[in-house]
Amino acid sequence: MTKQKVLILGYGQMAIAIIKGILQAKLYEKYDFEISGRNLQKARDFLQLHNIQTYFNVLENSSSISVADKIVFLCVKPYGLGSFAFSGEAFKVISVMAGVSIQVIREKIQAKTYVRVMPNTAAKYQKSSSAVYCENYSSISVDVLDENLDLLESFGNVVSVGEEKLIDASIATSGSSPAFVALIAQALIDAGVREGLGRMQSKELVRGMFEGFALLLKHEDPQNIIDAITSPAGTTIEGLSVLEKSGVRGIIIEACHQAVAKTKY
Repeated sequence: MTKQKVLILGYGQMAIAIIKGILQAKLYEKYDFEISGRNLQKARDFLQLHNIQTYFNVLENSSSISVADKIVFLCVKPYGLGSFAFSGEAFKVISVMAGVSIQVIREKIQAKTYVRVMPNTAAKYQKSSSAVYCENYSSISVDVLDENLDLLESFGNVVSVGEEKLIDASIATSGSSPAFVALIAQALIDAGVREGLGRMQSKELVRGMFEGFALLLKHEDPQNIIDAITSPAGTTIEGLSVLEKSGVRGIIIEACHQAVAKTKY
């Protein structure tokens, strides 16, 4: 049986995160993978650097890329898409480009189906939380992504949305937000050091806290978690009052809003 060909276009951080998820899921047993980019030597170096050359073929012609009957992952920067010329009709185009609409993609590459997905870098551990939109479907069921859903689920949980604009909206919840949470994590580590903990001790405590918090959030609403920890006249409410007085909640919301707004520039 002939394997479906999958072309990864790009070799940046998001590309490797997606590739690592795909390889961990052993999808090379079902699909044949290819990779290309504006600089073919960089594509080759990329495969060797991550020791994944066994699973990928580098397309040797980047000036005119044949996509006929292939599943194409667009993992390039939005401004980079114009550097490529495509021939043939792809079976499916899956774009991870922020702020680039299906209408714009269609003008550049022909395909039977267009999908937009917004993963994050946790894809390399198969832990991305990704919004996904499939053209011509308004159902919130991921079943609309049919037989190729395994490619998306290989790098984490997928949440189907019924409007394309909600893909960019998910930058606030799961696209850029890992960087925001990482900033908070670093602040907590520094706080532990300020209070006398060694940096490694503080880092391990914060890392463990986040692992436990992920499980709490899986089963409980954020407000319930806050209520369970906050005792009358206790330490937690003292800290929360400082955060609320400083407008931390509003600042986080505004940071997410500005991240989404950036896609419209």
